[in-house]
Amino acid sequence: MIRLVAASAGVLFFVLVVFIGAMENSEHRTGLPQGVEGIPDVLLGAYATASARLEEVHSGCTGLTWPVLAGIGRKESEHAAGSRISSNGDVDPAIIGPRLDGTGAGGNTTPHRDSDGGRWDGDTEYDRAVGPMQFVPTTWAEHGLDGSGNGVADPHNVFDATLSAAVYLCVSHPEGPRVDFTDDDQLQDALLRYNRSRSYVGDVLGFAEEYAEIASRAAAQVPVGVSGGSSEQGRAAAEWALAQVGKPYLWGGTGPGAFDCSGLTLKAWEAAGVSLPRVTTDQVNTGTRVGLDQLQPGDLLFYDTGAPGGSPSHVTMYVGDGQMVNAPRTGQSIRVEAVEGDYYSSVFVAAVRPG
Repeated sequence: MIRLVAASAGVLFFVLVVFIGAMENSEHRTGLPQGVEGIPDVLLGAYATASARLEEVHSGCTGLTWPVLAGIGRKESEHAAGSRISSNGDVDPAIIGPRLDGTGAGGNTTPHRDSDGGRWDGDTEYDRAVGPMQFVPTTWAEHGLDGSGNGVADPHNVFDATLSAAVYLCVSHPEGPRVDFTDDDQLQDALLRYNRSRSYVGDVLGFAEEYAEIASRAAAQVPVGVSGGSSEQGRAAAEWALAQVGKPYLWGGTGPGAFDCSGLTLKAWEAAGVSLPRVTTDQVNTGTRVGLDQLQPGDLLFYDTGAPGGSPSHVTMYVGDGQMVNAPRTGQSIRVEAVEGDYYSSVFVAAVRPG
């Protein structure tokens, strides 16, 4: 919870520096696994999307990773434990903290009179921290953002809550939005602004260290190159796409931090010097149709997944050795998987070679 109480003693500083130092070697390898025990897939995607989008929103804030946001989310709500999370990020039932009436509930001894008319917390006398990232309504009123793109900033939506948390860590800096989260002191200060408790910061950094190790292992599993014959441009596009593995899916995303399926293929071929239409249903009509037994790195694979907008509704890119780079859907990260997997084989529509 973002609190306004005074900081406690600084005896944990030495421990925190050790934690952060341990994280440094692994956090910069920003792999995103296909799943993390204890974190719902949609919420994992929200952590990754928010961290990836921060530099787009505030270019002066660099180095924030999903393990740090996941550390906050675990401390605040145990990753929305006890609630369901829909594919669009809505949390049900809503997560509402104890009444902040100054009696010490939630560790807060300062009364917080109602500020939102009970809109977010259902309490018209006192405020309560709300949502998976536990924003106090007054803080949400000032810093809440629409991360889901539905036009509403809702603390009970994981995409809104995680993006708002990421931005708050940045803009709460007294000298403006310029924070290097890879710097030990700056990361620690940002977390203290989120919750002015050194024990809180120690817990978050401990959780973040666990997730950073998972991220490091995921990054190590990413293929480093394409294989098989290809045109120079197709190979360049495939190599560019592979470099994006681990970044989150974002509907409408064209990078650099997040992509949707056609945004990824668009930018990959753009990096190779070839312009493609923006959407999947147009990309399928650009280039030469090829058979699955003729695939070369850079070729596009189209699928009818039943999503609105007509067929084909999804596109991936072949990278060689029977593998493709795929930005699958909200809540998932860009990944490499087999072309002949059961699901995608059943909804295959066409293969196209751009250029």
